[in-house]
Order: sequence, then structure tokens, then C-alpha cells
Amino acid sequence: MYLNRKANSYKIFLFAILIGFTFSNCKKDNSKPLGAGILITVDKPPDTWQHLQTFLKENDVKLTFYIENYNTITDSTKEMMKSFMKDGHEIAHHSLTHAHADEYAEKYGVDAYLQDEILNVTEAMKKDGFNPVTFAYPHGDCTSEVDQALLKHFVNIRKIIAPYLNKKLCDLDQIYLRQGNVKVFFGAGIDTRYHLELEDIFKALEKAKNSRQTISLYTHFLSKDGKPLEGSDSHIAQEDFIKIIQKAKELGLKFYTAKEVGAN
Repeated sequence: MYLNRKANSYKIFLFAILIGFTFSNCKKDNSKPLGAGILITVDKPPDTWQHLQTFLKENDVKLTFYIENYNTITDSTKEMMKSFMKDGHEIAHHSLTHAHADEYAEKYGVDAYLQDEILNVTEAMKKDGFNPVTFAYPHGDCTSEVDQALLKHFVNIRKIIAPYLNKKLCDLDQIYLRQGNVKVFFGAGIDTRYHLELEDIFKALEKAKNSRQTISLYTHFLSKDGKPLEGSDSHIAQEDFIKIIQKAKELGLKFYTAKEVGAN
């Protein structure tokens, strides 16, 4: 009888430990809902965006500028970046040479990628008064190992995705963010090279409102005449961008930076 009671007590003890372990590993996500919003990231310095700075400020639009090739950034561009930062825009990290992270890490190792392409640049930016806490992969190329290494230094990291298998922009669930504390997220390009109709973008914005989620979009240069800049088609026409902002405002979408969606 005594042995049976002892055995039962031991079973109850183990069961209590198991329950405690289960609940400790299934805690409710305490991050706050982002709500209906929009996150627009720009994979270039703000040079071509300067003439829209007043418009952005008047409409409470905040952009995240991912900076690459920081060692070639001029003093005038750095001052422009600081001016945008004062308006609430974010200055973030896009690597030193825009190298393919997966290829670089495979050839030289993850530690070398971090030191050569990331950490040295971070220190240089900090010395100039910037504090890049979010990162976007050049070309969207990545590995899980590099992800883990980067997240030790950044609040979050952005990858990219494009419509596939005849999907529309609004069909890409990966670009919609529901909760804060985002560590890894995707953005969809709205440059002219993606051949998106404004109506497709508007439908994607409407989905953000109706689903109470935040949509993540990215672009590069801003073009006034619709012509390629610097021999690249990585740009969006100013008139189209303004219409997108106006539509987002009409829908009541909140503008976020990458750092803000990474907050709880």
C-alpha cells in the first residue's frame, strides 16, 4: 500500500513538471497587433526622394532607407539622410557591397560575411550619427545560418518575394504582417520592372485594411519622368508613388518603419 502511494505521488510529481514545462513553452504571444498599416522600404539612399520630403512629412509618411556602399556615400548625402531621419524616417543597413549573402557565406564563411559586409559598416555609420538596427538582404539571397547570425545584431531582417504562379500582389500572404515583434519579414517590389498595375497595388492595400494587417512593399529610386535611372529599371514613377500614398491615406493605413514593426 505504501509503495503504491509512493509510486502514485511520484507520477503526479512528474505530471506536474510536464504540465509546467508545456505551459512555459506555449506562452501566449504578447506582441501587439499592428493593425491596418503599410511599411514601405527603399533600397537606396534618399537622393532621388529629396524633392518629395515635404510631401512625405505633410502626409505623415515614414520610409525605411536601406543603405548600401556606405563607404562611397558623399557628405551631402549623409546630411540628407540625417534630415530624413529627423522627419521620422529610418536609416537602415543593406550591406557594404550588395553582395549575395548566400554565396559570400559559402565561399568565405558566415563570420567573414558579418565582419566584411555588415559590422564594419555598422561602426562607420554609428560614427557618423546613424544607428542601423534593421537589415535588408541584397537580392533577397539568404540562408537560415546567416539569418541567425544577423538577428544577433539587428531587430529584424527583410527578404523579398514576387507574385508567382499567376498570383496577384494581394495573394501574397507573406507580405502581410499581423503582430509586432517581427524578426523576419518579406517585402514585394513595386518598381516599374515588376509591371504591376496601380489597381493591383490598390487591391493589396485594401486587403491590408480589411484584414487589419500591415502590408510590406519596397522600391528603389524615385523617378519624375518614368525613365530608368542610372541605367536601371529599379524605380517608381513619382506620380504613381503619390497615388499609392493617397490611396493608403484614404484607407486609413498607418505608416510604419521596419524598426517599428520589430517593436512589441
